[in-house]
Amino acid sequence: MGDSARFSDVLYNALQLFVLGSPATDDGGPYPLSLEIARFAAPAVTFYALVEALRLVFAAEAERLRARRARGHVVICGDGPVATTLSRQLRAAGHLVVHIADSRSGAVGSRRSLLWVLGDARDPEVLRAAGVARASALYACAEDSATNTAIALAAGRRQRGERPLAVYAQVQDQELCLALQARHLGTSEPPTIRLDFFNIDDVAARHLLAKDPIVPPLDRPPRFLVVGATAFGRAVVVELARQWRVLPPAAMWRVEVAVVDDAATQVIDELSFRYPFLSKACDLRPYDGDLLAVLAGKVAPEAPDRVFICHDDEQVALKTALIADRLWRGGPGTVIVRQDQLATLQDAFDGARDERLFDEVSGTLRLFGVVDAACDPGLIRDDLGERLARVVHESYRAARRRRGDGPDDSPSLAPWPRLADLYKVENRAQATDIGRKLRAIECVLAPRVAAGQEYVFTTQEVTRLAITEHERWLQARLREGWRFAEAADYDRMLHPGIRRWDDLPESIRRVNSDAIRELPGILADYGFRIVRMREGS
Repeated sequence: MGDSARFSDVLYNALQLFVLGSPATDDGGPYPLSLEIARFAAPAVTFYALVEALRLVFAAEAERLRARRARGHVVICGDGPVATTLSRQLRAAGHLVVHIADSRSGAVGSRRSLLWVLGDARDPEVLRAAGVARASALYACAEDSATNTAIALAAGRRQRGERPLAVYAQVQDQELCLALQARHLGTSEPPTIRLDFFNIDDVAARHLLAKDPIVPPLDRPPRFLVVGATAFGRAVVVELARQWRVLPPAAMWRVEVAVVDDAATQVIDELSFRYPFLSKACDLRPYDGDLLAVLAGKVAPEAPDRVFICHDDEQVALKTALIADRLWRGGPGTVIVRQDQLATLQDAFDGARDERLFDEVSGTLRLFGVVDAACDPGLIRDDLGERLARVVHESYRAARRRRGDGPDDSPSLAPWPRLADLYKVENRAQATDIGRKLRAIECVLAPRVAAGQEYVFTTQEVTRLAITEHERWLQARLREGWRFAEAADYDRMLHPGIRRWDDLPESIRRVNSDAIRELPGILADYGFRIVRMREGS
């Protein structure tokens, strides 16, 4: 190649070298300096690219092998904000996470705490690659609820013959979540997995009220204002009632909850039907219309102790908080604004003084990130079965108190936090057995989303189900080695109930019968009702 060769020709021939061949170098030289450098650099670069490609392939295979052989880890399926946030929080708590997704976008973590399996989590082979048979839990957090249900089904099939796997499937719609919970709770056969469905608005509301509980005033009931009867707003109303009814002042007052929304009256009617305890624990006051118009009206809500602005549109929620100045008088952190992406703006209001961008209104405003709050692994693990078990236990304690028994009469009467594991397991088993009992009398569970006749057990049904419950309890105690004695001795595993129903004293029969009569009320507390499948059965 002559010295007069054009620069464009030299560049073209140099680039050809990177495919390990160029006609311009076939004549043996001499070559321009640039082409001479390229002639040696090209094979080196090509070799490096090949090595790097092989390294990535083998690294991915090594990661997949580690995931397949992992034990006691957590599997997360999905690549949306819930999946990535949950992955981050679990890894921060010290868990090894295997993340199944279509790509590696989103979550970032060290190889020690985060492993990737690329693929569709509904595919049993992908679940096997994630080591699901030896995992401690699986979270199905895809954006589509049907996909999450399919993942749970696939995980259950992979678990046959294995110890039960805890599976938590995200469902976007609250009513669908309730319906799926009813169908799973109503199964009559022991499930192959421990399954629960969760809705992020419900979990976030539980998180919010757990971290910032109700503090009752001394001389009146507390007052709350919920702006926006969205899914999160409705969940906040329910959680306020749940928390209030177990506080001592609930015996004197009902908590006052005002709801402002264009359809506030309709929403309160629906919630009151779905959760009957609401009208007992709350004085619910609907205000149909826009917040500013309601506050300027003649019949406005009394000054609230705390405000929850729950609009789904984050900008509308933030705008409402910033312009409704009549809500700023409750003190620091009393105006809670539902946010998601914009929750990171909190530092702009209450960060370090030299970093604040906005006036913090004396610290009144608090931006609440729903996704971050809902991705609390502890609250998700506190599933419906666990919560029902607690209600079953509290109903049992109430029945025993009515008979004059106190906490010192039996270790089974201790409050749930101090209850021995033996009795917690028993309450969980009783909650899990609900579906089998209802099937025995040709009944099923349904969500309380439409008006219908309330179910009342007949005398014969109460007796039949009480016998069924005693037989289940008796078989469980016999497997554990309990024996009959006239007087209970819990240390020596002796109990007067270790005998057939016909031989039981009336006092023990009454405990079983009371538990059955209270079952419709327990289920109603969580939005379910009992439905008879065939009239006249």
